[in-house]
Amino acid sequence: MKADKSVIPIGKYRIHVETYQHPSHAESVIMVNGALATTASFTNCVKYLSGDMNVILFDLPFSGQSKPHNPNTDIITKEDEVAILMALIERYEPTSLLSVSWGGYAAMMALAQSPSSIKKAVLASFSTQLNDDMLRYIHGARHYIQTGEIQAAAHLLNDEVGKYLPRLLKHINYRHLSRLDEQELSQTCFHIEQILSMNDTDYKEVLSNIEVPTLFVNGTLDEYTSPEDIQAASHYMPNCLFEEVPGAGHFLDLEHADARRRMEKILRGFLLSTPTERAQQVA
Repeated sequence: MKADKSVIPIGKYRIHVETYQHPSHAESVIMVNGALATTASFTNCVKYLSGDMNVILFDLPFSGQSKPHNPNTDIITKEDEVAILMALIERYEPTSLLSVSWGGYAAMMALAQSPSSIKKAVLASFSTQLNDDMLRYIHGARHYIQTGEIQAAAHLLNDEVGKYLPRLLKHINYRHLSRLDEQELSQTCFHIEQILSMNDTDYKEVLSNIEVPTLFVNGTLDEYTSPEDIQAASHYMPNCLFEEVPGAGHFLDLEHADARRRMEKILRGFLLSTPTERAQQVA
């Protein structure tokens, strides 16, 4: 299925949106990128969900195909990201939401506002804990960016959170990161500082306001957003589930065929299930 592409004005920004729609589909999902990622990161998800769901993808103003439409954009805060996401939810009325990695924080903030169309959500490769491995990676990335060692920062991503990616995707990551311009690098540093400023109280307040069924999915080999760390969310959320992808790291279904098949089964099983079927999953 080919995407319909459009540029949507939201406040002072112009947002590139891709939609995969079919008149017979009753369910729909909006997908929220991780840090510095673009709509291309959801290629696998589109393949195995668009046959039964309408799919909405978008790029933030500083990245991907939105970037040419937003020259000289100021720093985008988490509040800006949430405002953009909420505007797109209001426009397209998706029935579910799927986020990956640090896109999960903007997703949580949006879900805490109880958008009326959203009935369920999946947060993949996300954790409420900044463990030692994640802190080491974040501090290393910040150091390399601040000192202008962009190629070293690109290598760090592939050696750390991207360690299980196939060689081709590592090459694509390296090429993408090593070509970031000054605006994108400034946005990255700002994003890192936001991550480091988060604490348990922030997460508790947000998570406790999320009422829709929410599934957390993490790879068993992911040391950075580990399955163990995300379990803390159950202390605050009234309606959450947890799934693991065996043999997968932070990038889940992008890493190998088995992880892709497992992720497809998990997402389809949750996003296309009825409330009764989800209750049976919890039981």
